[in-house]
Amino acid sequence: MLLTTLAFAFAQGIANVMNNLNYQVVGIMVVMLCLGGMAVILTVSGSIAAAIQNRAKAKTAAPVAVPAAAPAAAGKPGMTPEMLAILSAAVDSAMTELTPEMVAVISAAVDAGLDGMSHRIVEIKQSPGSGYAAAGRAEIFASHRIRPSR
Repeated sequence: MLLTTLAFAFAQGIANVMNNLNYQVVGIMVVMLCLGGMAVILTVSGSIAAAIQNRAKAKTAAPVAVPAAAPAAAGKPGMTPEMLAILSAAVDSAMTELTPEMVAVISAAVDAGLDGMSHRIVEIKQSPGSGYAAAGRAEIFASHRIRPSR
């Protein structure tokens, strides 16, 4: 009887240890799963933040170069909407103070874009916005007919 009681107590002790071990293993698995999920979330958000930062650095660090004047499309004289958008973006990004060099660059770009037609630049000023507004302005300006001055 004593042996049976000892065996029964030993069996209960082993069962309790196994039950506790089961809870501990499940608990460790839950903790590791949560830590792994947090690591994935932090890695993805860090990559997104780095990409945004790199894009902002590239925007501020890289000077916008005005490309060489492309010939007018399909034999039509004047600037294409793309050329106007590029010129507007270059002026917006580089213009903190209007220098004589910038006036010369803008004048040369307009002259090349108008393919030698006579013209007169009345005013050069920075546009207040960019993005969709600049694209809309470029489209409206491109729809106007540019006539040579006499």
